[in-house]
Amino acid sequence: MDNFVISAKTRKELEERTIHFLKMAKKHILYFKWSKCDFNTKESPILGVVVRWGEVQMENNKIKAIKKWKTLTKTKEVESSLGFVNFYWHFIKNFSHTVKSLNELKGKKEWKWKEKYQKAFEELMNKITGQLILVLPKRKGKFRVETDVSEHAIKGVLF
Repeated sequence: MDNFVISAKTRKELEERTIHFLKMAKKHILYFKWSKCDFNTKESPILGVVVRWGEVQMENNKIKAIKKWKTLTKTKEVESSLGFVNFYWHFIKNFSHTVKSLNELKGKKEWKWKEKYQKAFEELMNKITGQLILVLPKRKGKFRVETDVSEHAIKGVLF
């Protein structure tokens, strides 16, 4: 078993969650290669994000790479860029609205970069490079899930 992270906001909470996790793993006869395990770290990069005490953030090297992007000049670049940022949609407020016009450029249509595409591209770049952070939910109280479906997107938000 690999690529798991146990996050918490305090050391005590982390200790309790880790012990619980290890007991569950033992109960279900799951094994770990201890040389690949890190315990009690302040941050852990995993699957394109960094998990810290109670928060999740995009990796800095990903943000630096995005900052180097030039204005898009062909359909393939739009598809590639949107494919990359789609992985991080949950970090970007109103993601589907922001990329809606850029999605119009995908496919086999004639390429024509308009001002609305430039504005959407710049807005997307500003949102991504703003060092966005997701905060992990508190386990107390109730959760509320809201979903929305439109002609161009599906989203869900946990409150």
